[in-house]
Amino acid sequence: MNKRSPHQAYLVRVQDIIDLSPNLRRLVLHSDELVDYPHQFNGAHIKIFLASAEQTTPQLPQFSGHGFKWGDPDNKPIVRTYTIRDYDAQACTVSIDFVKHGDNGPASAFAEHARAGDIIGISSPGGPNPMLKAATRYLFVGDITALPAIASLLSDIEQEACGDVVLLLPDASDLPTTLNLPTNMQLHTFYGSLSQIPALIEKVSGFPPLCADDFAWVAGEAEMVRPLRDLLRNQWQLPPQRHYAVPYWRHGETEESYHEARHRFIEK
Repeated sequence: MNKRSPHQAYLVRVQDIIDLSPNLRRLVLHSDELVDYPHQFNGAHIKIFLASAEQTTPQLPQFSGHGFKWGDPDNKPIVRTYTIRDYDAQACTVSIDFVKHGDNGPASAFAEHARAGDIIGISSPGGPNPMLKAATRYLFVGDITALPAIASLLSDIEQEACGDVVLLLPDASDLPTTLNLPTNMQLHTFYGSLSQIPALIEKVSGFPPLCADDFAWVAGEAEMVRPLRDLLRNQWQLPPQRHYAVPYWRHGETEESYHEARHRFIEK
């Protein structure tokens, strides 16, 4: 079988819909073409392509060195960024967990109203490869938007690993019962709204500083990520290759409106 280029987009159909909690819904997406999907490392992000209101099938992009190239620029789909929760080569499926907030946003609306057979597009995975670095001690911090990536990363981690996992979730029911937490890794949970961010930051700031043999992974709302990245880089002096700190979203903004500011932050 000839392998595809690692930079591809795929049309996939909704195969299964699983409500994980009141705030999380998993869509299992299938296509026979996913048999050679270039997924090697958990925690990777992808783009999803949603058809416009007048369509049932989204236009897929071509890839260039400067991002997407559209055959019909006037007919672009809606593009959003998500994390792969699971890839099954045998079943030819990719699973994505969506935060449920009704019709407040096109991706949430799609997940809310999804039916088996609905079609969307997905890209090949992006981001650092591998996302998870070998380390003496780990720190994972995220809100509910980062929970799928953290859960995916933990599924890869050595059972002898030690460190801390810090989660900010809307409700205790959002905490997965299947989270693969090694015995020597401590779980710290905060439940409620973004008003819990200062308490979470205070908690993390009180941990023993990580060193160059350790690894930190932080993602979620921008006002949570920004001070934590400062803690990692400037106070703990953690080298750039030993931490990942990315704001997935910013309260009150869409992915389009936050796009440029987000990339400026990441590229600092």
